[in-house]
Formats: sequence, C-alpha cells, structure tokens
Amino acid sequence: MEPPSYENPEASPSTGTPDTPSIRDTALLSPFLLLPQAPTNLFGRDAIIDDLLGLVERSASLTLYGAGGIGKTAIALTLLHHVRTAVKFGRHRHFIRCDDFGGSLDGFVERLSDAIGVHSMDRAQLRSHLALSPPCILVLDGVDSILDPLAPGAVEIATTIEEFGRCNNTCILATSRMDIKILDFRHSEVPTLRADDARDTFYGRCNLGRSTAVDKLLADLDFHPLSIELLASAVHESDWEEPALLEAWSDGGTSILRASGSQSLEDNIQSTLLTPTIRVLGTTVRETLQTVAAFPGGVQESKLENTFPNIPGVGEAVNALCKFSLLYRQDGFVKMLSPFRFYFLESTQTLAYHSGSGLTRDSTPEATQYSRRYVLTCGLSSSFHQLCVAG
Repeated sequence: MEPPSYENPEASPSTGTPDTPSIRDTALLSPFLLLPQAPTNLFGRDAIIDDLLGLVERSASLTLYGAGGIGKTAIALTLLHHVRTAVKFGRHRHFIRCDDFGGSLDGFVERLSDAIGVHSMDRAQLRSHLALSPPCILVLDGVDSILDPLAPGAVEIATTIEEFGRCNNTCILATSRMDIKILDFRHSEVPTLRADDARDTFYGRCNLGRSTAVDKLLADLDFHPLSIELLASAVHESDWEEPALLEAWSDGGTSILRASGSQSLEDNIQSTLLTPTIRVLGTTVRETLQTVAAFPGGVQESKLENTFPNIPGVGEAVNALCKFSLLYRQDGFVKMLSPFRFYFLESTQTLAYHSGSGLTRDSTPEATQYSRRYVLTCGLSSSFHQLCVAG
C-alpha cells in the first residue's frame, strides 16, 4: 500500500468541486494534527458518508469492510476531514495505519498511545485517558492486517479495541478487507460504484471524450474504484486518445492498471494474498483463484468439490478468500470482481489464448469487437481439462 501523503497543517482548507460538497466543507486542521489528506474528489459516496456521519457524531464505533481498492480508506478520510466531524472532535482526530507496525499487542498499544499523545503502555491508563478526554475519533486503517485470525496477538488486540470502543465519547472507525466481528461495532459493507458515478470518476480524471466503447470498458471492470482510478491515471500519463486506450487494454489487460506514484492492481491483490490465513493454505489458494476466475458467472458453491476434485481443500480456500473479499458469495455462487478475475486469468502461466466467442471489448472507435477465449489447464478435473471459458 502506498504510504499516505500528509498535508501541511497550516494550509488553508481543502477546496473540492461542486460534485463533492463534503470535501469543499472540510475544516481547517489544527496545527497539532498530522492527518493524511482527504481525497480531492469522491464521486458516488454521498449517501454512505451521510449515513456514517450520523453514527460518527453519536460516537458509535464501526467497521467499513469490502474488497481491496473498493474505497474504504477514501471514505474514512473523508469522514475524518468532514466539517461536522471537525466540529465535534476538533484536534482529537487520529489516523493509524495498521500495516506499518508489528502485529503485536505492545506494538498496537504503543502506536495508539503515540497517536493520542499519552505515551503510556498501560492499557488501563489509556482507557482512563479516553474516558475522561473530550470526544475523540480514531481511524484504524487496514485493521485486518493485525486482526487476521492467525496473526500474532490478534485476540489480545481485538479485545483492546473493544475495550477502547466502549468509551462513550470515543469513536473508532476501522477499515478492513474482512468483516471483522468486533463487539458493539456497526458493520458497513462498501460496494462498487454505480455506473454513472464510475464514469464521472473516470472522465473527471483524464481528458478523454465520453464514448460507448469506453463506457463498456468501465463496465468490464465492474466499476471497481481502484481500477477506474488506475485506468484514468494511465490514460492521463500516456496522453492516450480512445483508440490508444482500447488497443492498450486489448493487448495488455490489467498490466496497464498501474500508475507512477500509486499502487497497482497487482500490489493490492498481493497484499491480501500475504495475510497469514491465506498463506497457510499454500498453493490451493492460487489454484482456486485461477479456476474461479475462469467462470464469469461464478461457480455453484454446492458443487465446488465435485467440479474441482483436483484442488484439495477448495472449500476451505473459498471460505478464506471470501472472508478477505477476494471472492464473494451471491445467490449460491462463488464469484470474483472482474478486475481480479482478469488479473488471475492473465497471470496464469498455463493460459492459452484463442480467438472465438468470449469477452468482447470494443477496441476501435468504430466498435470493432475484439474477443478472447481462455483455455485454463490448471486445477480442473479431466472432464474439464480442456475447458474453453468465455472470459
């Protein structure tokens, strides 16, 4: 994950666009605060932010969860900088990245004490400080990195977070790729963008005229916020016109979803694969992901073991991958967001490409169709060994 940039605490308030009144209303930071900058534009999240602001103002603690790159941190930072949050909490607004210290209870307590300015390793003293202090909001970004069930100290850290969250005037806002059940915390899943909001986001980031062909490409990406952002950055940095963009996507696929100074789609996915719960499953995880990726409509969960008998432990792998949002369940099927699916198909060493029916992508302004068919030869039973799958 790219380290967040920090704004000058003496700078004037952020000024957003008319599309982002919550950013336009961002309050001036106290000179004692060092917070990551809020996103300059945040399309399509107004309803979520309005709902969450009501909880934050009541000092209710909550967890935002969802797939990597879905926009959890952006929403949390927007809430942290919002004028209503600033009015209630003032300079008692804090942000902690949970992946930048050792996943131990001592490491967590030390980082928390530094953030709130107490500098004590005594948990009782920290609880007393929070209970007696003015209202405080604390963002724990990427809390799944320390609360993974197999991470050292996870149980003790979770208990500590619950204790601090019970302080009446303390609001803890955690972001996570897994739906962590923390006692008395509200749980809110962050969805992908709506179509219109995804298009506004993309075209607002690059100087490209709107077109049906590009709109379809955004739909192919399931309106996944990080993928939209990275694609827009690639267009802007390469100064592509529409034909060049569509040709680059047809030739390079997800390899173009990277931008200088920003994480790539691969970075985002690999950080999830490195979590202890995922790593302990070994090669079964990669085989499961590459196999599920071959099915655009998903795989019927009740038939996983029968469909893929050559993948030992496929059911266990699916459970873990759903927990960390690399897969998701819908109507009895196990599915994968399209950007993730493209990535695993394209990264499979045994993947062969054939022309014919399959994923169609508009590759020219004249809407000439480019199609790709994937032949996946990894992890399938003999009856599926030469399975041709429409990407």
